[in-house]
Amino acid sequence: MELDVPLGKDETVSSEYKFSYSLLLFFLNSNFWLTNKRLIVNAPNIFWVIPTGNDTVTYPLKQIQSVKTKTNFKFGYLFLGVVFLFIGFSSMRFGAGLLPLLLGITSIIAAFQTVIAVMSGGSIVIYSYLPWEAANAKKMINELNRLIADI
Repeated sequence: MELDVPLGKDETVSSEYKFSYSLLLFFLNSNFWLTNKRLIVNAPNIFWVIPTGNDTVTYPLKQIQSVKTKTNFKFGYLFLGVVFLFIGFSSMRFGAGLLPLLLGITSIIAAFQTVIAVMSGGSIVIYSYLPWEAANAKKMINELNRLIADI
């Protein structure tokens, strides 16, 4: 995605990162731009599993208190996934077990959520990404922390 936020005087984009939102909504991306003055994020708005648009948020580097990656575990998704797996396996003989099996596998994978957490102005905003994008997320966090330290 192209940056559609006007840059300030003497502001330059140093890097751009793109992360998939989730396993179910793999076609939606969160875009991050690091400039010498701020972090710009364009992330999808989601209602349940329905995309409802995008939000663009800018964080001046001077106001970012901390930024980190973290992994969350959602027991409800794991439980739901196991239930769907049992339903899928038990209905395989009737030929209707494929959809519950897929839902079960997807729910189990979605139980492990990886996020980028940005703390600015006393509030924490999280942005989801897929677990196999963790190396790229850590690279972005390290670069952002370096930019913050250089201010």
